[in-house]
Amino acid sequence: MYRIPVPYFKLRSDFSILDVSKEVTHLFYPVTSFLHLVDSESRNKLKQLLNVPSPGKMEINLNTIESPTTLFTIHYNYQSKEDIIHLVCLNESASYHHIQYEFQQIKEKIQSGAWEKVIPTAVEGTTNNINLQKASRKISTINDLLNIIQHDLQSAGKEEYAELIRSELADIKEFLSK
Repeated sequence: MYRIPVPYFKLRSDFSILDVSKEVTHLFYPVTSFLHLVDSESRNKLKQLLNVPSPGKMEINLNTIESPTTLFTIHYNYQSKEDIIHLVCLNESASYHHIQYEFQQIKEKIQSGAWEKVIPTAVEGTTNNINLQKASRKISTINDLLNIIQHDLQSAGKEEYAELIRSELADIKEFLSK
């Protein structure tokens, strides 16, 4: 099991660790119980996997070497007859970093005067006023979409990403209004 190339845990139903993959040793502190890696607010959620059909998946916050709270999607298979839980943990923080990177790219294009590349014009010869209105609508749409995922970000302990995105959008809107 040590050679599995993803963070894998083999546990008992009390969440004591029986075996791990090598990847686990790079991401997490050595512990005897998986519960010691689970954020306090995610522990009850994790314990529910003993009562739901397997296999399944859920998102929980885990304490890693690099961060006290990191969002992971765990894929699990609880085999009650054998008293064994198999867990594969996939780090989800990269997806938030990707969104942050995309917004930074858009902001740089707008600041460099290449905002037409971000918001293409529909008709040749349209005025800048119409383009500014389109840009403003796009920013509003992004804010609306951000509001939709706000709860998920908060429950994952990542609301600072939402605030960062809102700040970047406000900067873009301010730049466009000049």
